[in-house]
Amino acid sequence: MSDEAIIKSRRITDEEINLLASYTKRHKTTLWGQESETTPTLVHTVFGDGRSIITLEPTNSRPDYYVMLADSSINSFEDALEFIADNEELVFQAIEEEYVNVDDQQYDEDDNEIEAPEDGWWEDGEMPLNISSGYTAGYYDDQILKLRG
Repeated sequence: MSDEAIIKSRRITDEEINLLASYTKRHKTTLWGQESETTPTLVHTVFGDGRSIITLEPTNSRPDYYVMLADSSINSFEDALEFIADNEELVFQAIEEEYVNVDDQQYDEDDNEIEAPEDGWWEDGEMPLNISSGYTAGYYDDQILKLRG
């Protein structure tokens, strides 16, 4: 995947949003032995042909994560992680344009630190990007998207 040309992107369609509804519902999860709830944040940019469902999971924001449509060449967790790594600028920019970057909420226009908002200040399903401690990715093996034309 690393040798491919720059991936194309476009806005998500209403049909695709409906297809992803079950992936973006609030649900219970367990992280480090603690039960909590999360509402995944839908990225409204589609990368490549949009036939794979992947996640971006910023370490600082767990258990919250992003759900997005990406290229059908992604067939595993490793492919999803490589895709994000190869396309960081495009993916991060799409998220920041839609949901801002958490750093934008902690520094003024002159990069002076301001009082940071409390954790969870964002609305469910509208998480700002925070990748300062890294991230991981996920992959849903959903053949329905692979088959649609």
